[in-house]
Amino acid sequence: MLFADRGLGTAQISVLLAVWSLSAFLLEIPSGAWADLLDRRRVLVASGVVYVAAFATWMLWPGFWGFLLGFVLWSCSDALHSGTWEAYLFEQLSARRRSGHYARVKARAESVALVLMAVAVAAAAPLHQVGGYPLVGAVSVGVAVLHVGVTLLLPPPVCGAPGPPGSPAPAHETSPRAVDPAPDADPAHRTPHGWVSTLREGVAQARSAGPVRRVLLGYAAVVTLVGFDEYFPLLLADDGSSVGRVAVVMAGIVLLEAVGTALSDRVARLTGGPHAALVLLAGALLALGAAGSGWLGAGSLGLGYALASSLYVAGDARLQHAIGQTSRARSTVTSVAGVAGELGFLVTLATVGVLTLRLELTPVVAGAALVLAVPAALAARRMPPGATADPAADDGTRG
Repeated sequence: MLFADRGLGTAQISVLLAVWSLSAFLLEIPSGAWADLLDRRRVLVASGVVYVAAFATWMLWPGFWGFLLGFVLWSCSDALHSGTWEAYLFEQLSARRRSGHYARVKARAESVALVLMAVAVAAAAPLHQVGGYPLVGAVSVGVAVLHVGVTLLLPPPVCGAPGPPGSPAPAHETSPRAVDPAPDADPAHRTPHGWVSTLREGVAQARSAGPVRRVLLGYAAVVTLVGFDEYFPLLLADDGSSVGRVAVVMAGIVLLEAVGTALSDRVARLTGGPHAALVLLAGALLALGAAGSGWLGAGSLGLGYALASSLYVAGDARLQHAIGQTSRARSTVTSVAGVAGELGFLVTLATVGVLTLRLELTPVVAGAALVLAVPAALAARRMPPGATADPAADDGTRG
């Protein structure tokens, strides 16, 4: 709406969204390699600063080129954060011998983020009524600055964290509470050559035939189900729902998603048949919701999406454990997962986009959800667990 109110046409808005998606895709893995070479906390701070710059650019330069630059900055911020945050969190927990708690901590963090997102969406309307887009933009910049401040309070890098590829492994720190700053990587590694070495190691680990590769395949496959959320408002509108009812239903779906992500640590423990069955159930509920009507259809959509989201978040926990404790390219491998997820999302968009050239949206989404759930379930059946049965146990020790 901001772009349209500033005079941009549909074609220009489409270009902005395309550049946003393409730049995020291109920057994802390269930024992950840098995060494996540098202090990850500093990379997270840099991500926050660039995020502030993105919103500030929109407010100070409210035209096509200003919006374009803002989207590129936003993509850069997302790329710096993606993979870096997951690797940072896992290594902080590992230093305290609590890596088994990663799935639980990540699940709670994702749920809190969803609730805060819902609050932000609800606050946007009254803020716009009071001060228009300038007030909404100023508040957005202020919240982004607050985010940078919180990031600065994060603990420093841990002793014993793996260094960049080619560096000697540091001595194991016996105290689980030790969070003394680790020395910076050898400056020789903070070069284009060191970056290329890290990039190669991360991509090679992602392409290996071991647990990491199985997780990446399952991760991309389940994103094909998560991607159907882009069509929920259209499905609800086709069912005859008013704009107000669509807003209420979408708010309810967000709350169900928050519940699903909060339980993803339990989903991360599932393997084999039970894990595959849960994927099939998510696809069936999405299909039933798309084909259904009224509150029953909306409820099925919400439950199916909550399950798919839970499986998606659990996939990250599986990945971090599959990477292992000694990997020197954790951020890079996690960024590869981000790209795999983007590819899964594109599969959903392409499937629905092509089929709706001939068919109505409702049967297309219902059928595609059932079809795409099958390879997702087959991939899920081979994925390793992302948490121990007892999260208090870590590497054979008790916290």
